[in-house]
Amino acid sequence: AGTPNYVGARALGAALDYLEGLGRKAVRSWEHELLAYAEERLSAVEGLKILGHPARRAGCLSFTVKDVHPFDLAALLDTQGVALRSGNQCAQPLLHETYGIQNVTRLSPAFYNTREEIDACIAALERVIPLLQAAAR
Repeated sequence: AGTPNYVGARALGAALDYLEGLGRKAVRSWEHELLAYAEERLSAVEGLKILGHPARRAGCLSFTVKDVHPFDLAALLDTQGVALRSGNQCAQPLLHETYGIQNVTRLSPAFYNTREEIDACIAALERVIPLLQAAAR
């Protein structure tokens, strides 16, 4: 019983029309390009370890930073205007046990993001990581 979520259904329809207008193949291609770019840039950040090395990434990229808790990193980056997710990312416990970690930080670029935003994220990481590592000592 109750009112059907007709507003949500209309919004979903509009969102699907928008994505179809962009072209799903173009969206997928751009997201793949952004993830590859982010992986390349993150690989150069000292103390940062990217988790997993799949042949093709989709949707997100998880990492850890030496001597930095993911919650602290995400909170400090948030003050810099960079939104990353931290936590266990709904991963199976065995996955994190395999890596010997409890939590990770995750970057999830989407079709509406740009290379410049990835660059801004890297710049913010390079500013805050040394601060957090120094505080941990």
